[in-house]
Amino acid sequence: MAEPRLTLWEKAQIARLEVRGARRAFAGIEHQPDIDRDINRIRDKARKRANGSK
Repeated sequence: MAEPRLTLWEKAQIARLEVRGARRAFAGIEHQPDIDRDINRIRDKARKRANGSK
């Protein structure tokens, strides 16, 4: 399934999460399931919006 188009706001949210993950990785924290979960939540929301579901 193709990834939905993300809005500028969603892209900014994902970038913010990736920066937070990079800071944690630099600090030595390798396992970051909360970052992955939040990114997946944003993409799922975009997918629902693209399909017309609410």
